[in-house]
Amino acid sequence: MQPRTLFHALALLATSAPAVLAHWTYSRLIVNDEVVGEPWQYIRPHNNSNAPLTNVNSTDFRCNVGATPSETYAVRAGDELGFGINEHFGHPGIQQVYLSKAPEGSAAADYDGSGGWARIYSLTSAPANATNSSSSGVSSDDEEVLTWATHNIQSFRFKLPAATPPGEYLLRAEGLALHAAHKWACAQFYVSCAQIKVTAGSESPSNLVRRKEEDEFDPHVKIPGVYRGNEPGVLIPVFWSFLTNYTAPGPALVRYTREFYLLILIFISEARSASVTR
Repeated sequence: MQPRTLFHALALLATSAPAVLAHWTYSRLIVNDEVVGEPWQYIRPHNNSNAPLTNVNSTDFRCNVGATPSETYAVRAGDELGFGINEHFGHPGIQQVYLSKAPEGSAAADYDGSGGWARIYSLTSAPANATNSSSSGVSSDDEEVLTWATHNIQSFRFKLPAATPPGEYLLRAEGLALHAAHKWACAQFYVSCAQIKVTAGSESPSNLVRRKEEDEFDPHVKIPGVYRGNEPGVLIPVFWSFLTNYTAPGPALVRYTREFYLLILIFISEARSASVTR
């Protein structure tokens, strides 16, 4: 048997092995490179253990099955946040993060996640020589196949956007395992929600201007509703080890509206003028 054929045979066998061995969940919150609190202290506990979700149209898709409120951790806009993975990212796939603001005057603990969600982070493929990458070699067309930056990771980190408005939020980790995603409704999602309270960072324009409701994160999506289940990235065209390109599903990564950018530019202009006149 040729080495490449053998690899694909082993990969296929792995997908039919007891899958629970490769499953995971997110139980720890990381803030500025420090794991804070105890497992599940700031992550909503759920009763789905480390099993995946496959129904993208269920309200369980927000924060997992039977998720209940946790404590809420205070962070600053622009902080580096992250999640600890229990035990590790065990399948080929991607890691994304969504953020949803609780209604004005409401606590994250009382928020059901029915409002808008913004995608703020996406970790997908990696350079072939990345330390934590998985590679399946070369495709049948002699094209280099994808490597996955998520391969066996036990945590991941990302920047909370510096212009995140103050308030209480649900911060949703979403892992998407693709090992069976070439079949309808077989993509596996691993989901947990942290509760955070965001205050303005030292460089956040939220310190300087009053935000209007339309200046919140854009674009927003609803969960459920963010995926149909048959879009590229959730339903893949070939077995994962033959993929040569991949686009993550979901809305565009977060941006801010034009009006808020204008406010930032106005502030910068006024600050420069004040500096010159001193």
